Amino acid sequence: MFDCLAMEVVDAQVVAWRARDAAAFAEFYAPDAVIVMGPGEGDTLEGRDAIWAHYENAFLEMPADTNLEIANRITSGEYVIDEEALWGDGFAGEAVAIYRVQSVPILVQSQDFEFEDHYTRRCLITHVQFLPWVDHEEGVAE
Repeated sequence: MFDCLAMEVVDAQVVAWRARDAAAFAEFYAPDAVIVMGPGEGDTLEGRDAIWAHYENAFLEMPADTNLEIANRITSGEYVIDEEALWGDGFAGEAVAIYRVQSVPILVQSQDFEFEDHYTRRCLITHVQFLPWVDHEEGVAE
């Protein structure tokens, strides 16, 4: 049996987010992961490549002083529910993110003809659902 510590995986991707490292951030997501953005916040991201591309662009566009803090957290098995507070130059708000972390089979391709390709397992984020953004200036979600 392969147990995942969901909170550790989510914490690691938060560290990559704070470093604005899209490649490292995307590595915590399963190859077929899905991120569902909150209503009015954009499209659904499907697959690690789409997640990487979206966040690479987002990191380039966000103000340099943008901060992310986990204000509250609930964990239950493979689920982590974070209240994420973001603030920076001219904005402040929060969103709730519901993460699902699972043990995912990953193909390891052998570079040596004497060994066969095989699978290993990694704990990765497979699904994220964002609830509507709450702008602190307005005080309510739209």
